[in-house]
Amino acid sequence: MAKKKGSAGWRALNLATSLGITLAASVFLGYYIGHYLDMWILHNPKTPWLTFVFSLLGIAAGFRGVFRLINDSLEDGGKE
Repeated sequence: MAKKKGSAGWRALNLATSLGITLAASVFLGYYIGHYLDMWILHNPKTPWLTFVFSLLGIAAGFRGVFRLINDSLEDGGKE
């Protein structure tokens, strides 16, 4: 079954929305996992080491996801 071709504007809007959601969700998820582990393991909100580490991991995962989305979009654009 052939894919329906959407307009370039809708594809660009879809990509921009996906990029924003991917980056924001990754950062927030990393932050909240680190914050939860700080409260659970360290029992001290004044030393947010795990929050910092997991926030950085979330940022890295977000950028990785953004680069993968862009790469996939560029590969799909060349096939049409």
